[in-house]
Order: sequence, then C-alpha cells, then structure tokens
Amino acid sequence: MGAQHLYQLILTHPTLNYAGVADWRPGRLAAPTSGRTAQDVIADAEELAAASFIYVDDATEEVLVRSFARHDGVVKHPRLHVTMANAFAGIASTEIKEFFAFEIQKLHSEQPNLALWDHPKVQTILKAKARDMKEFSQADCMALGSAMGKPLAKDLNTVPMRTATATATSSKEETSSSEISDEIPRPDVEELLDLLDSCLKANGSKKPSRNKRNRDAARLLLDLDGYDVKQVAWMIQWATCDEFWRANILSMSKLREKFDQLKAKAGVGVKTPGAGFNGDIDVDAVLGRDVWSPGTPPEGLDIAEEIAWKKAQRAAHHAERLAEAKGKLGLPS
Repeated sequence: MGAQHLYQLILTHPTLNYAGVADWRPGRLAAPTSGRTAQDVIADAEELAAASFIYVDDATEEVLVRSFARHDGVVKHPRLHVTMANAFAGIASTEIKEFFAFEIQKLHSEQPNLALWDHPKVQTILKAKARDMKEFSQADCMALGSAMGKPLAKDLNTVPMRTATATATSSKEETSSSEISDEIPRPDVEELLDLLDSCLKANGSKKPSRNKRNRDAARLLLDLDGYDVKQVAWMIQWATCDEFWRANILSMSKLREKFDQLKAKAGVGVKTPGAGFNGDIDVDAVLGRDVWSPGTPPEGLDIAEEIAWKKAQRAAHHAERLAEAKGKLGLPS
C-alpha cells in the first residue's frame, strides 16, 4: 500500500507539471501521513522505480512519472502541448529529459497525425536526445537506489511490488499512469459518478458503465484539470438539464472531453465566472431563463414603498424558483 500511496501523492502533487515531473523531497512527501518517514518514502520510490513507474534524480530533486504524457491526455489536449514543451525545457535532470523525450518520440511514431507535432516547441522534444527508461541497465538502477540511500534488489524481476501492477514490467506492455491509483478508493470520484447516474436516470437515459475510462475521466477532472468536486457536480447538473447537452453528455468521459465547451456555453469564464459553477445553484441553468416581472404594484404607494414592494416580490419569486430548482436536482430545500 505504501508504493500505491506514494504514486498517488506524486500524481496529485501541486508541483507536478505537464511533463509528469514533480519536486522530489522525501521528507515533505512523508509529512502529511502520520508515522511515515523520509526513509519510508525512499523505500516506496525504489519499488516504483524498479518497475519503471517513476525515475528519481536525487541530485536535481526531481521525480518523473514515466507514462504521464501517454495516459493522462496531455498530447491530445488542444492547448496543453505548449505547456508540456515549456515544462520539458525546465527539467534540470539530464536523465529525466532523455526519458521524457523517448516517451514523446515513441508517441509520435505511434500517432503521427496528432496536431501537436507541428508546433516548433514540440519539435524540439522530437529532436532531443532520448533514452528508454524501461531499458535502463541494472547497474544504473542499482546506482539510483544507492543515490536514494538504499540499494535496490539485485534481481529487478523479483522486487516485491505491493500493488496490483507487480507483473506489468514487461517492455512489451504499456502501463497506465493511473494503474496504481486505481487501487486506491476515491470517494470523490464515486460521488461524481453516482451524481451523473442519478441525473441521467432522471432524464430517462441509460446509466453509463462504471468502467475504467469513466473513472479515469472523473479522476483527471479533479487531479489533472484542477476542478473541485463542487464544480464538476455543478457542470453535471447543468449539462444534464440543458436541452442540447443532455442528449450528448451520457458518460463521464464525454463530460470531460466537452468540459471546455460546456463552460463556454454555460457562461463560465475568467470575466464571467458563473456563481453556480463556484458552488451556488444556477437557477436559470436548471429551470431556463426567467422572464417573470413583479407586475403592477398596489395603488396608493409612494416611490419608496413601490420600490420596497417590487424588491419583496422579486425575493419571493427567487425563493420559489430556487426551491423548484433544488427539487429538480434532488437537493434538500
């Protein structure tokens, strides 16, 4: 469980960039967990390194998640490839740069038609010196273990990984960066999947499969894209109430794929942040645009009294719509 926990910590670490590189400070990584020490973190890192999940450069205090670019959607995202290239340029470790370049060059050979390959900054990675981390020599791995304070097992094939991915070390297999994190319960991910199931059921749609692709989509919305649970929940509710999108957003993977478009359609942006997206209920998004007016005030009111009357009518009407919206969303009044 220690190696799984460390892998999850690295994947969600605030310093993790779009090249899959994070700061390597064992003491700080151990601090959030009671009873764990820097040596515990180093031992767990050795297991992950032996199975080619990560590479640690102790000298530059950097750690690479080898398959990050391959499995976390970075190369297919329309705007992240430049950020990824900038992150590559900022890597201090020569070894990590070569390992990352190898993964990108391999992706290029497998998927040559992706749009990002034409960008000059990405082409710099394609031309860079590269080395396959999975073919890192046993001697080099032993040196890595020594640098981290403890030698690795002599036979890398017998290193006892404490995860479900212990056998996924063959050079013929491609392992997902989420494989270890899949073994860790994620109540936040399940909460979002449950909410989407409920909203789709209310619309008369079939519940999507609770498969790895949909779980990964929910996890990545939180861990990679930087949204919190309330924001993703808001978007689920908005999308499944919108007349157009309710017929198109039928799974969590589709929600993540269209998330930027959904934000634009819902009016969520830097200049128009959208209060509902930040945790409140967007009544108009749930019930449709409100065309109500307070009507004609009673006779005999002066200007101040008329203003107060209209204000009270609007407040009462808003309270009614809010209660109606909460009822539609299945929330307590």
